[in-house]
Amino acid sequence: MRLFKNRGDIYIPKTGKSNSKEAKILFVFLFFIVIFTVVFVVLLNGRYKNAAEFFGEGEVSITENSEFNEVNLPSVTGKTNFLILETDDENEIIHYIFLLQADKDNFAYKAAALSPDMKLDKTSIKEVYKTGGGAALQTKLTEYLGIEIDYYAEFENSSAVDFLGKLGTIIYPANSDIRFSGGSGTDKYTIHINEGEQKLSATEMTNLLRYFSNEKHNYSAECELVLRIMTGLFNQKNFESSESLFRLFIKSCKSDITVRDYENGKNSIYVFCMKNTDITVYTVQTKYDENKVLTQKALKEIKGYYSK
Repeated sequence: MRLFKNRGDIYIPKTGKSNSKEAKILFVFLFFIVIFTVVFVVLLNGRYKNAAEFFGEGEVSITENSEFNEVNLPSVTGKTNFLILETDDENEIIHYIFLLQADKDNFAYKAAALSPDMKLDKTSIKEVYKTGGGAALQTKLTEYLGIEIDYYAEFENSSAVDFLGKLGTIIYPANSDIRFSGGSGTDKYTIHINEGEQKLSATEMTNLLRYFSNEKHNYSAECELVLRIMTGLFNQKNFESSESLFRLFIKSCKSDITVRDYENGKNSIYVFCMKNTDITVYTVQTKYDENKVLTQKALKEIKGYYSK
């Protein structure tokens, strides 16, 4: 026997006899529905003034999808390699130096932290810097690593702090308390960071990068912080001020990035800012032998990540 022919359909038997078994079952079923409805309405009227109060006043809402529509993002392709370094304000000591790639094909950042003591043939990064600055390092590292470094940016510490300060703060999950004072003369610095998630200021960001590079030689931790800075500060809010921020960037550092480069790359900046923390990040491991020469494995890894 069937009660329902299809879902939502009430089956009426063809015999038409009110005393049939099918009719009795149907009437009993409808009777219980009516009783349940009456009881529910009585309870509702007795306890709640209206249906909105029943479901929770102020809690009924329509959730809107505030995320941007990726379909509307401009199409961007290619890979761009950058060399970024910070020095003291007298341009004598490299605080930290790293390679960064913006991979537009895969929407990814790739970071490789380098030691300022790293040997490039018979000389070191810091020695090359002293003779020719960031531009000379860009040329030398391009030759030594066998990759194309498209642009460089060389910051003094105070300028880096000012520029990052305009971009904002980031959340950094410290694995442990960090207490350290180092440097000398006018180039002293102090770090005081507690374990757990911490909001880092521009000064804390640059000091922590310097600490990982020069004191701990922990290049993986340095890379992780670089990537958090990139994904944290390249966001929608900062894109809206990107023109003024780029003007500040030009004033804050020595670089071969031009206004035309900025205009040509504006779509890429927009995409990376809109995707923000959805960008994939890669840490490239850099290891050295006892003479501060990059190991063959590390050299091969850098070429693999930064080749176009």
